[in-house]
Amino acid sequence: MDFQRELKKKKCDKEEGDEPTNLISCLPDEIALEIFSRLPIKSVLQSRVSCRHWRMLTHDPHLVNMHLSQALTSQRLCLIIQSDYPIRNQLSFVEFSDVDHIQIVRKLDTPFARSMPEFSIIGSCNGLLCLVDSLLANSIYIYNPFTRDYKVLPKSIDFQYQTVIFGFGFHPVTKEYKVIKIIYYPLYDLDNPNHSQKLTYTDSHISHVEIYNLCTNEWRSIGEAPYVLEKSSSPGVLVSGRLHWMSLCGKLNGHHDRIIVSFDLSDDSFRKITKPESGDSRSWLSSYVVELGGCLCAFVHLPTSYGAMDIWVMKEYGVQESWVKEYTIRSHYSSSYIGPQLRKFYSIWRNYLSGKLVKILCLLKNGEILLKYQSGSLVSYNPDNGMFKNLTLQGIPKLFTTTVHVGSLNPVVLS
Repeated sequence: MDFQRELKKKKCDKEEGDEPTNLISCLPDEIALEIFSRLPIKSVLQSRVSCRHWRMLTHDPHLVNMHLSQALTSQRLCLIIQSDYPIRNQLSFVEFSDVDHIQIVRKLDTPFARSMPEFSIIGSCNGLLCLVDSLLANSIYIYNPFTRDYKVLPKSIDFQYQTVIFGFGFHPVTKEYKVIKIIYYPLYDLDNPNHSQKLTYTDSHISHVEIYNLCTNEWRSIGEAPYVLEKSSSPGVLVSGRLHWMSLCGKLNGHHDRIIVSFDLSDDSFRKITKPESGDSRSWLSSYVVELGGCLCAFVHLPTSYGAMDIWVMKEYGVQESWVKEYTIRSHYSSSYIGPQLRKFYSIWRNYLSGKLVKILCLLKNGEILLKYQSGSLVSYNPDNGMFKNLTLQGIPKLFTTTVHVGSLNPVVLS
């Protein structure tokens, strides 16, 4: 018996008083599924406990794809907020339905908290989060924060004194979810064993790359990485089925420069992406790549003006001539700095304190750009009038990291 026939049988056999009188229960299932697909993820999940028929509808495999497609098309974005204060690795989320109204930060449950009490978010893709153990980089989880479904990935190759750069993404053609693990490790000096402990991955450039496929549930080695990526650019930025990072600064064409590196999730290959011609090569020394509106973008600081920045957009992916300087932020938002008392509490959270002063998060429905400052401020920037607006979020922690996310019913274990 297929799912639709079972659903109709459940509907016909429902006991009197089992379901409340409501309009959706009186509608054909096709129309009811269309309505559910347009609801926010928390509303869909809340409806599961309302009655048996609604619970069956929200488990329909067709709704998973319909809801995700609607969420991506209508940009039903939310922010996953991670904070170490006052409770270690506490996850919350906030939905962005209207930036002009106060948004409420709501807590998320992490059912694996005991087995992995300290973790970092590698990336978000189609409603799934990829998490890595902050202490043991060999422990990786795939997790849907709204359905609470999660999967522990099998262990992969581990090296001593390793530096790992991660990426997580989905390719729209192959329909495969993959985790990439780029490991840089020191070259051991047999005559001086202690020397290897002083080397970093920037000294040796020895690497090993492994790919995990969620469909096959196994790791596969593909050899060495042809480029040395900057650690702060991890995790990779997903655009058009490819992950992107900035390389380490090195000698290129006679001067210090960096390049954009892509990894194609369809054929597991690295490629170089030609940067836009921005004029001053010094501006790329502190640049990074982001995704805005489905396009690959480069966030470039201007060294001649404090706080000024350009945002270059690749309008047609893979076409170097399609780079356009879409946004220019000439003024600087004066956000408050982290006070000494909070720095004391956060002395163990090195990644936060050494992170970027400003991070581009996403493009909002109204055309404004959402920015996250290191001080803990969430700010929207209007490119038309150059105005900044500090967003008010009820219940947000004082210090936190953020990940742009789309809430979905996407299963962790794929059929």
